[in-house]
Amino acid sequence: MRGSGILLPIVGLLGAGPAGAADLDLTEFKASTAAVPYISAPAWSVVGSISPTFTDNALFTRDNRKSDIYYEPDVSVRLDGNLTNDLSYRLYARTQYEAFSREKDSNFAVARVGARLTENWDGWRFSAIYENRYDFDGIYRDLAFTSHDVMGSVARDFRAGNATFSPLLLLTYRFSDLAEARRWRFDAVLGIEVKLDPRWSIVSTPLFEAYWFTDGLNSGRRDQLYSADVGLRYNFASNVSLTTTVLYEARTSNVPLRRYRDVRIGPRLDFAF
Repeated sequence: MRGSGILLPIVGLLGAGPAGAADLDLTEFKASTAAVPYISAPAWSVVGSISPTFTDNALFTRDNRKSDIYYEPDVSVRLDGNLTNDLSYRLYARTQYEAFSREKDSNFAVARVGARLTENWDGWRFSAIYENRYDFDGIYRDLAFTSHDVMGSVARDFRAGNATFSPLLLLTYRFSDLAEARRWRFDAVLGIEVKLDPRWSIVSTPLFEAYWFTDGLNSGRRDQLYSADVGLRYNFASNVSLTTTVLYEARTSNVPLRRYRDVRIGPRLDFAF
């Protein structure tokens, strides 16, 4: 289970957090709808979301399930530019936290800075990413551990009528000052958007994740996470949207206590400026 203050609850956190929220954002890997010519100056932007969410498993644990509502702001500052017509870069700083209404031991925060290089080749996007990540107990209260994530990904968008399919494969290794946090991770994600009209869309992001922990008390641990969701999105403008989603998540593991299931329901306001 997730908790704060001592090592073992932190170890539980490493494999039991909301994957889509804290670690993987598909929009980070989608193609830009307005590519910047490489001769243009780099462009700054602020991108984020705010989402109150109900969960039926606030501690993300097999036992002692408790329902709660949490609030999650997620904000990034980005600098995007092109080195050539096909090679782009992004420098970014991102911060987010989850604040629970009752289960305060589940509160946590993440801050990270990173860089990404993306090569576009015949419609495919190949990316190399580095992140320096800081995980906190509570809302930026105590630093739990720091990590260095090295990632490689391949992604592409396919369009069929009013539907867009965005598959993504991502492989990560995490170096960390906490041995229990060191691990390999593989993500296979399929973003789906079906436009009903210029403002309304049906969206879904089914995903599979696999974890191979390498050190400390987690050495030999193997987890798999399965997630399926469906949502309805309304676009107020090209840079502001509201999505209401129902999500089911299940984690399996060769460590029985790390197995759990979770249902989450809630709206999310996305913005970009």
